[in-house]
Amino acid sequence: MKYSFKLIAALMCINVSALSQTSADAEFFAGNKLYSTVQKFVDLGEHRTGTPTDLSTSEWLGKELKASGYDVQYTEFSLKQFFFESALVTDQKKNAYKAFPLWYVSDSIKLDIDGVLVNSASNPTNVRGKVVLVNFSAGAEGQGGGQLIKRLNVLIDAGAKGIIGYQENAAGEISAINAPRVPKPWRVPVVLVSPADGKKLVASEGQTIKVSVKGTFKNVTARNVYGKIGNGEQHIVISTPISGWFTCGGERGPGVAIWLALAKWVAAQKLPYTFVFTANSGHELGFLGAHQFLEHGAPPVDKTKLWVHLGAGVATRSWKPTPSGLVKENTVDVNRNFFYTASVKSSFESAFKDLAGNKWEVKEKAGGELTAVIAKGYPNAVGITYAHPYFHMKNDDASKTSPEILEEAALAFKNFIQNEVSRTPQ
Repeated sequence: MKYSFKLIAALMCINVSALSQTSADAEFFAGNKLYSTVQKFVDLGEHRTGTPTDLSTSEWLGKELKASGYDVQYTEFSLKQFFFESALVTDQKKNAYKAFPLWYVSDSIKLDIDGVLVNSASNPTNVRGKVVLVNFSAGAEGQGGGQLIKRLNVLIDAGAKGIIGYQENAAGEISAINAPRVPKPWRVPVVLVSPADGKKLVASEGQTIKVSVKGTFKNVTARNVYGKIGNGEQHIVISTPISGWFTCGGERGPGVAIWLALAKWVAAQKLPYTFVFTANSGHELGFLGAHQFLEHGAPPVDKTKLWVHLGAGVATRSWKPTPSGLVKENTVDVNRNFFYTASVKSSFESAFKDLAGNKWEVKEKAGGELTAVIAKGYPNAVGITYAHPYFHMKNDDASKTSPEILEEAALAFKNFIQNEVSRTPQ
């Protein structure tokens, strides 16, 4: 019996020594603290690339990293950004429908137009000089898909004066769409309306419709923030996007909160690796910041032990459809998507076994910005990305997550990193 107690005590000491784990670890991942980070992220405002909110976000995160002992740097990149003010679609009866532009908005065209409305579903060929109504859900290739871009360019080539699009979705709101990496501004105004308003506009076919987009163009400098800590030859990268169309409470908030909690936890561990925490702007513009980091800041593939990516919808609530709309539930959305490479399968399965979600072993590609990481050849990676019901919508605020599901996800990512750090190389 004495030998058993001594053995247990010895094993406990080995475990504490190997991972420097203390009872204080739980404090980094407390659900209420994680949720307060999400709320702060949302309170900063709408996170479009290169805006004051975007720059304030990277400044805040940089200060947090520096306070924890990280060497903090910023990587800048330039772009011409449209600073959106308002957009309306007005029918012949003066009914005004809120709209949001499809990026990239052109600074060389007239953004206030009028024309006879034609529904592309009923009259796809006679569009010259007309404003065309398009159901983006029908035949589209998802967010920012090449098929959709091609489809709209066909209408513009045929003489469309403007395009009004809408996407079916359970929330019933305007759903913004990501832009490609290379900016090719639309040659006519292209705006999005809610699915309900899109269907109302069907009844206005043949009538004169006005489309008005207001805003200003500025040449701006956006930036990523990243911090390094440790002096190990091998690197561990933890990445997350920080930009998006609106306040991004469920889309970006959980990833940012868990990223920051992991950074503070890692700083207290003194593990024998160099940790790189990168928070990238430009996500909604073809992953501009992620590509910038991969090309100019990421550690070499052969010196990177692990890459952890905290993408969209890391921990969002489930929502129940009802006749009056979506109703918030206190459980996690089980449709989120986890991705992992075969090389980290055992660590992943151990750490994430109790987390609900789709779990995909990466073959040739993954989801979100992790796709670019895999394409660069990083062999050991795990990540998550998910388009939750309020994805890319103005009402995507902090209420789309909760302390409980944030804590559960954060601890799983912490446990995964611990598993990989302690795993004997094969």
